[in-house]
Amino acid sequence: MQKKILASAAFVLLACSALCGCKYALQRGMLDGAYISTARPAISIAARDMPLMASGEGMANLDWSDMLGGLNIQMWLAVYGTGGLAPLAVVAQADVPQGWYWDGILSLPFSVDRGNENFNGVGYQACTVIVDPSGSPFGGLITGVQPAGQPQLWVARYMAARYNFNNSKIILQYMEPLPEGITSLTALPLGMGDFLQQFAQRARNAFVVQNGPARPSGIKTGYIQGINWTRMGTNFLGTVSRFDYWKD
Repeated sequence: MQKKILASAAFVLLACSALCGCKYALQRGMLDGAYISTARPAISIAARDMPLMASGEGMANLDWSDMLGGLNIQMWLAVYGTGGLAPLAVVAQADVPQGWYWDGILSLPFSVDRGNENFNGVGYQACTVIVDPSGSPFGGLITGVQPAGQPQLWVARYMAARYNFNNSKIILQYMEPLPEGITSLTALPLGMGDFLQQFAQRARNAFVVQNGPARPSGIKTGYIQGINWTRMGTNFLGTVSRFDYWKD
């Protein structure tokens, strides 16, 4: 019943938008170093004190879904940092096709420090996890191998919220190289008991989230480079479901 109500509400909203003939079309892209969406949601997000490394739109594919050939997910991304072993901040917006919705935001496998972060009055579900760059869509933008040849692991704070009747998801991810001596986030070395708390604070402070401008001009669009789309799966995006109305 809840799925049917959400589907009906989403349909009515889209129909009203079309009938109203909105003067200002939906825009998404980059403006003055920030990711901008003028609607669904109207939001502006940037990394604090980090240069923009790459930005643009792209298409992910959730090949686990029951759609033949997978389910295409439209994405807009902004990646901040300087590469190498410097911190990396990722802003992502992901939209599902009509008839689908994002499932509830669940904690990532093997994640710790689960909780909620508040950005501009909206709750983002959060967790912290160890990331191997070889399996990350952003692995090509950071150092993944140490000089001696061992894998360079990273620690990431993942924060996400759903918008627009669960059709759209905003994901914020902050990453740093995993400190030497840490091999597990559930059993930290002596003297590093406050690492997770301090890391979560740095991740929280890494992003500036505000309401998006109503009538922006000069938004830059294009396709992002340097992303490994074959690694852009449920570990970053989460899972989706189909509304009952759209099932055969």
